[in-house]
Amino acid sequence: MKKFVVPLLAAILALTMTASAFASGLSDKKNELNNVHKNITNTKEDLNQIKGQQSNVRSQLTQIDQNLKAKQNELAAVENQLTRTQGDLAATKQDLAATEEQLAQTQAKLDKLKTELDQAIKKAQEQEDLNADRLRAMYMNSNASYLELLFEAKSLNDLINRADMVTQMIAYDQKVFDGLIQYRDEVEEKKNACEEQEAQIQQCKSEIENKKASLEQKEKEIQDAKAKIAQQKQEIESAQNEKEKLMSQLSEEEAKTRKELDALEKQSKDLEKKIKELTQAANSRGGSRYGGGIMAWPVPGFSRISSPYGWRYHPIAHENRFHTGIDIAGTGIYGSPAVAAADGTVIMAQRYGGYGNAVIIDHGGGIVTLYGHGSSIKVSVGQKVKRGDTVLLVGSTGVSTGPHLHFEVRKNGAHVNPLPYLK
Repeated sequence: MKKFVVPLLAAILALTMTASAFASGLSDKKNELNNVHKNITNTKEDLNQIKGQQSNVRSQLTQIDQNLKAKQNELAAVENQLTRTQGDLAATKQDLAATEEQLAQTQAKLDKLKTELDQAIKKAQEQEDLNADRLRAMYMNSNASYLELLFEAKSLNDLINRADMVTQMIAYDQKVFDGLIQYRDEVEEKKNACEEQEAQIQQCKSEIENKKASLEQKEKEIQDAKAKIAQQKQEIESAQNEKEKLMSQLSEEEAKTRKELDALEKQSKDLEKKIKELTQAANSRGGSRYGGGIMAWPVPGFSRISSPYGWRYHPIAHENRFHTGIDIAGTGIYGSPAVAAADGTVIMAQRYGGYGNAVIIDHGGGIVTLYGHGSSIKVSVGQKVKRGDTVLLVGSTGVSTGPHLHFEVRKNGAHVNPLPYLK
């Protein structure tokens, strides 16, 4: 009996040591993988920070472009107004020149009228003097009236001659009086005409001078505005050049960070491959097997899939990347319990890179499930969980744009579409 027990104990001891060594190697690799993922998390956080800075720069550039466009439109409007004003000014200057020419002609006419007025005044004065002389003569010879002159006739012929002379004297007196009235009227008429011409010319000159001064002032204001807008445009363009330079620097930093991120992700995949080999070796030594069947929906009461499994445009990296699971979201989902999809053992429960607070459950047979972006974790490594047990609360930690649960199914380390396991 002893000869069988000793070899059996030796075999058990050797198997135990092998299993211990295997477990130790697997643990080391997992620790190494966790360290790599921590580096990935830090790099992603740097990338997110740069993306945020770049987004701010883009927003500033957009605002600058809008301001520049508005200033350019304002400049074009001012230039159009300036062109119209210059046209108005030229037309007004032509009007002014025409009016000044008309003024010269009117002035010449006025000078002529004044000459004629002087002549009319002179003639009127002569008529006044003649009329006065005639009245004075009639007064001094008042005894020799027209009738007395007729009565003194010596004969019929003398009477006829005297009558004819009286008629001529009356006609002459009337002519002198009528001439006086005519010259007086002419003097008044020419005087009024001169005054009217002078008033019209003065008013026209005043209006044109005022308009000319107004247009010149407006032209000066427009030129000042144009110079100011040109200066603003230059300042905005300078700011835009500075922002574009900054954006170029950010793009270089982003490219560098992306390169580092890709390198870390490659290293992560290599370690996952190694863990897969170790896990397969463990299963070959009698590890548990996944029993199959439909898994429980990870977030009871919330069924909307906001991002399915497969290729998608990454919201942070701004490029097409493969989405390795499904995102479950909905109004009020924050803080809701995420449950184990099937019975299993918790092999990770910690903050895990871009996944944020994450839990990974080994269901046996190479099948594991992952739950990411939790607000808090409710299980610990090594804990046995049953289907439907709460493993974390839904949140938005890690690389996330809002509250949701990221759920993955991995088979032998490789991600697969989770929906066939849930339907």
